[in-house]
Amino acid sequence: MVAEGWNVILGATTVIGFGLAIWQAVRAEQLNRRERDLDWPRFRSTTSDLARSIDRSDFMPEVILALSERGAMVAHLVARELRRQVPIVTVAYLGRPDGNADIPGYEAIHGTKAVLFLPERIGELQGRRLLLLDDFVMSGDGLHATIAALLGKGFDRQDIRSGAVVATKLSIVSKKGPDYFGREARNFDFYFPWGRAE
Repeated sequence: MVAEGWNVILGATTVIGFGLAIWQAVRAEQLNRRERDLDWPRFRSTTSDLARSIDRSDFMPEVILALSERGAMVAHLVARELRRQVPIVTVAYLGRPDGNADIPGYEAIHGTKAVLFLPERIGELQGRRLLLLDDFVMSGDGLHATIAALLGKGFDRQDIRSGAVVATKLSIVSKKGPDYFGREARNFDFYFPWGRAE
């Protein structure tokens, strides 16, 4: 009789312990995701941090070049917080490239995951300080290719800086990451308010 009582108690504590372990794992994943991902208020706050780091640096841009449609949103938010007004030029961007992509008046820069269309007349801004902005820098290959294209158009490297709300550790370690970033992501599994980072 006593042994049966102990079996019931041990069985109940095992079930309760198992349930608590599952609850803790779920809660830990929720906290990890909350720390890792950005909802709208944290996105806005991180973008403000990015703008302040640019504004405090020795580099005051004369033109902002937004590198995607989401980069245009970042550029607008950053520009509002700089000491002075800065015009924004937005490039054309195609997230799922195919071989037939062509826009008259734009030079196509093919990255591994997207095609960026740089205005051919961007060279007329030569001599001005350019700030390239985007939401997420994954490998840094696209950013690196864009900077190379600008250098090919006669821009001086010291007149080009880049920024992103989030940059991966890979891009930073490989020296292809942005000069300024609001947050570092450990890997590519990162979510913005509009969905998974691309």
